Amino acid sequence: MINQIPTPEYIEAVSAGYRSGEAPPNGIEESPQTRLGGSAGSALIEKSRGDGHGIAMTMRPALSLSERIEIQAGLRAGESQAAMARRLGRSASVICSELKRNGGPEGYRAEAADLRARERRGAARRGRCLIAEHPALKAEVHARLRRGWSPEEVAGSLRRDHPDLPAMQTSHESIYRYVYIVARGELKRELVACLRRHHAARRTGRRGSTSTQGQLKDMELIDQRPPEVETRLIPGHYEGDLILGAGNRSAVGVLVERTTRFTILCHLPQKDATSVRKAFERKLSALPGTLRKSLTYDQGKEMAEHATLAANLQLKVFFCHAHSPWERATCESQNDRIRHYLPKGTDLSLVSYQQLRAYQDMLNERPRKILNWKSPAQCFQELLISNQPSN
Repeated sequence: MINQIPTPEYIEAVSAGYRSGEAPPNGIEESPQTRLGGSAGSALIEKSRGDGHGIAMTMRPALSLSERIEIQAGLRAGESQAAMARRLGRSASVICSELKRNGGPEGYRAEAADLRARERRGAARRGRCLIAEHPALKAEVHARLRRGWSPEEVAGSLRRDHPDLPAMQTSHESIYRYVYIVARGELKRELVACLRRHHAARRTGRRGSTSTQGQLKDMELIDQRPPEVETRLIPGHYEGDLILGAGNRSAVGVLVERTTRFTILCHLPQKDATSVRKAFERKLSALPGTLRKSLTYDQGKEMAEHATLAANLQLKVFFCHAHSPWERATCESQNDRIRHYLPKGTDLSLVSYQQLRAYQDMLNERPRKILNWKSPAQCFQELLISNQPSN
């Protein structure tokens, strides 16, 4: 058989949807091959020479737009589904399913069918999302996010308000997934803007990663931290971080005591490991030994000298898992307050010791609800008094 490629005139005619019985444009000879959009034979079909019924099909990808145009033309020419399947090198079930999904033989339109198929593929890549599938739940999630609530607060309040309606409940991870993966266009931009941190994309935690590239040596992860640290009942356990300045070229060190939320700001001439170690040593060595038990930090390279810091101060240094800032949530929360005094984009190398100490005092004099409206400075002063050596 002769392979014949559909001409541009023919494809244009099919797209316009001319009906069977109308004259083809420009006097095109309407052989069975051209009328149906291609050759009657195909290299992907091998017809057995015996009884004429055996058809060997190869694995094929999803239907393309050009194949759907041929199906539309075949339907209008009165061709059977089996004949179209043989001509396209497809299983008859593929043609049957295509027609069922897209309005049947009478209502089939190639371009609309192709658009719906691409939408289904996109939805499959994004996965199923119950929030998107339930309008009432979606409306509640939208409303609460627009009030400035975090996904965790939205999920918790939904469980509280609808304890007997599982369809009106979801998890904070599902809300993050809905915002960053399922939502599209202007809706996604609006919902991301409602979140506390307006990241364009969300990076998930990778606790199980075995990559060692760039890791610090001899780290003790937070899993090895004593349970007493979690309780906050015993003082002397700190969390640390760096606040970065304009262009990440300058920094200020941050230490937060977990029990009292007392914050120490460290002036850094540079943000290298030696400068950070010396600054932390200078601040913590001024405290009684009973008030420096451990320090929890992320895996930043500025802590490359953590072993020296631990030996000089006689404390333990523990590290969070990679990309897990919530594991030192006290410091992360305090960083937002610090940014009130040291906004992003500030050149921190221009901030003097005196200014930094003034900001530190203002932070520690603010009353805190979690401390029963005492200030961190009051609570820390009480610790210093109770830890003074008795005469």
